[in-house]
Amino acid sequence: MLQTLTRRALMGAGIATFAALPPALAADSRPDVAIVTAQLDLAAGRVTDVTNITPGQGANFQPSFTRDGKAILFASDRSGSNNVYRHDLATGETQALTATPHNLYSPTPLPDGSGFSAIRVVDADPAYGIERKQPSLWRFGWDGQEIGPVVPVMRVGYHAWVDEHRLALFIVDDVPERNAHRAVLFDRRTAVSTTLTDKPGRSLGRTADGRRALFVDQTDPAHWRLCAQAAGDTQAQVLAETPVGPAGEKDPQRSQYFAALPDGSVIMARGTLLLRWSGKAGAGFEPLADLPQVGGVIRNIAASPDGSRLAFSVTLAAPKP
Repeated sequence: MLQTLTRRALMGAGIATFAALPPALAADSRPDVAIVTAQLDLAAGRVTDVTNITPGQGANFQPSFTRDGKAILFASDRSGSNNVYRHDLATGETQALTATPHNLYSPTPLPDGSGFSAIRVVDADPAYGIERKQPSLWRFGWDGQEIGPVVPVMRVGYHAWVDEHRLALFIVDDVPERNAHRAVLFDRRTAVSTTLTDKPGRSLGRTADGRRALFVDQTDPAHWRLCAQAAGDTQAQVLAETPVGPAGEKDPQRSQYFAALPDGSVIMARGTLLLRWSGKAGAGFEPLADLPQVGGVIRNIAASPDGSRLAFSVTLAAPKP
């Protein structure tokens, strides 16, 4: 998703903001965004083998692991429009899965393993870049061919599968001046939506037991909270406050991207620092590992199904003159 970019997803890594980029900011002066992988050893408290799998210029963003953990899907603008690529972790080879002039975002493996879902933008609105004429969340086969909309919901900007039938959806407002985005839990069987929050962060997920959607509630500007909720819950369960950055940090740079691990814990980042919430009630996010070698600011985070690997999109720091 979601804005009209040349190096399309920038200013927060992987279309991280909805505001348009300043016209004076030339395409070749915008920061590059890389996909970085790493090994995670929670028992030892270590993150090792940090590797940039997309060396070179361009925007590569929104990684996700295949269900077997052997490959990473991501979006990239290397073809001139945003397409979906697959990186094999064993061989180090990367191949294009799609070849469309349209823009695709947030490639995510389907729960049944038959392909992936992605945000598709053919006719973008001028304010947010989201598709404005038809549902934006589409299903694709592993051959890269479009199959059809996943849900009949308009203006889906980000998504996460909770199970085969339920998805957490970030719905982009259709009135730019209002800027009232929202997050819902949508059931494909009944077409019923359950509101999660009217002030969502851009990262969505599910709890390790697969029962609830995970999201960041930004209702209180001073206290963003990681929350979980199922369709039958009367209210969201607050899990932990998100990591707080330095004084004066602006909202687009605040931590809101996360990845849930199989043990019930959750990882977020602040700059190059990874932090982990243990999954225990009353606990907060604690430092896990600092990774200055990533060369920039960590944004989108993904974890392999077994929790042994991580992938990040990293907004790279501009080289010093």
